[in-house]
Amino acid sequence: MADSDIIDWEQMYVLIDELGLRGYRFQHFDVCKKIWDTKVPGTGQADTLQGELLREVEKLRGEAMDNGNRNWDDNFAFFCDNIKQTLADSKLFDAKRLDNLSRMLDFVKECGEYAGSYAAGEISDDEVDPARFAYVDDDLYDYICDAVAEFAINDPDDIPYQKKDFIYR
Repeated sequence: MADSDIIDWEQMYVLIDELGLRGYRFQHFDVCKKIWDTKVPGTGQADTLQGELLREVEKLRGEAMDNGNRNWDDNFAFFCDNIKQTLADSKLFDAKRLDNLSRMLDFVKECGEYAGSYAAGEISDDEVDPARFAYVDDDLYDYICDAVAEFAINDPDDIPYQKKDFIYR
């Protein structure tokens, strides 16, 4: 990207605006805090599905906001797919909510893969669009966290999570 080019940061919000969720804030912060405090370990994967899902969302948020997805890899892609599939399999959410969640997680993954392609040298500095690296506002991640909280509220008993050998994040 040439120094004289102007970055269109608003393109980052197209999906969120389309879904009407720009500025969305936690509805279930207290539930998420309780899951985080009781089911998410200081390091490594959680022993419960509820804890692992929240941990994965926060890993995605942290990678985007702290690193601009510069460290994107298969673990982060797995997190997007795992969260999406688990919430869909729960049959808890209506079609509109599932579509919103699916589109958001696909967008997070698309951003990460774009950033990963740039980091791997597959996109040149002249061609790169930095606005496509990462979604860096809380609204998207808060919306997904609320879905995880609703999942946990719906099934308050711990659901054992089978840790994956290939996950190191």
